[in-house]
Amino acid sequence: MKVLVTGGTGYIGSHTVLSLQEAGHDVVVMDNLVNSSEESLRRVAELSGKAAEFHKVDLVDEAAVDKVFAGNAIDAVIHFAGLKAVGESVQEPLKYYYNNLVGTLNLIRVMDRHDVRSIVFSSSATVYGEHNPIPYVEKMEIGANNPYGRTKEQIEDILSDLGTA
Repeated sequence: MKVLVTGGTGYIGSHTVLSLQEAGHDVVVMDNLVNSSEESLRRVAELSGKAAEFHKVDLVDEAAVDKVFAGNAIDAVIHFAGLKAVGESVQEPLKYYYNNLVGTLNLIRVMDRHDVRSIVFSSSATVYGEHNPIPYVEKMEIGANNPYGRTKEQIEDILSDLGTA
């Protein structure tokens, strides 16, 4: 299976790339390198013995995302890419809404055009807000109290609506 990992040079993304490679999957990584570097993929290649195909692409550039899909027979997507600092999201909410929502919308629009129907989305415990007791469980009411968490909630809603459709 060929799996696209967005945000694949980040901490969780690079560990996922390694696990996918160890399981025998071909991995394509897409990342804009805003909060990471290609060094993580070099280390993954040393451990796995196989380099992942890397594309420096920002998800807000839909044409660039489409080009990656056009050049690869992607079977599934694991979506980690996004801005993720709660404090910064409070100070710069438009930056977060634009990057996280537009980037995800571009990704799923391109997936649709290329008939890719499988996605795993990395959400956040932030969606549960402060009103729920820890440990969180998925059946709890969501209610993020910051723009970062609200982008995650909104993306969950979008993906849920797509799944229903």
